[in-house]
Amino acid sequence: MLKTKSNKKQMPKKLLKSDYVKIIEEHLAKQGKRLTNLSKATLPTLKEIIEKYDIKFDEKSIVEENEKEKEKEKEERERIVKEREEENRIRIKNMERKKKEWEELNEEDKDKVITWVVIRAQKNYLDNYWKHQKKNKEIKLTTDIMEEKFKSECAKVERINNNTINVKGVNVVNGFYTDPFDWEKEYNRAIEDMEKNVYYEPLNILKKIEEEEKSNDIF
Repeated sequence: MLKTKSNKKQMPKKLLKSDYVKIIEEHLAKQGKRLTNLSKATLPTLKEIIEKYDIKFDEKSIVEENEKEKEKEKEERERIVKEREEENRIRIKNMERKKKEWEELNEEDKDKVITWVVIRAQKNYLDNYWKHQKKNKEIKLTTDIMEEKFKSECAKVERINNNTINVKGVNVVNGFYTDPFDWEKEYNRAIEDMEKNVYYEPLNILKKIEEEEKSNDIF
């Protein structure tokens, strides 16, 4: 069976409006001149300016350069997509590995891992205690002011907590209020993180625990 040639002709590449703007700007810059609002000018106006200033340019080379630039951009997009796909593949693989490590631990080791995570959370809380207290004070004061403002406007207001008020059925939250450290709450949260999201490295944590026990003469 004979193949027929397509009647569809490839459209010749044309200069873009941005190309004409660049041609004019570069030409005038060499003469120490400039025109404002070129980007807002219409294509016919830009062509008139080129004729007026008798600007010479190589249309073919500009079109070829544009095509090369488009190809580079395409390659860069493809590279970024591949990198993200690879990063996602590695992330999923690591999640599966950590989940498997966690599931294979005995209950004693699981408790050690969770306790270690909670201790680190408690240390972070204590290290930033006074900063939290200052921020909490500011948040509570701002929330008090908000509450009084809405009340003065005769709006239906209910105080939910130190940083939240309910205005006409809608909760308005003012910043992040740091509650006192709750060991049980943090312990349960750490278990949930491990079982659902597996944020941590169970085996690495056990190794750190072992090192800390040795350094503190715990046998």
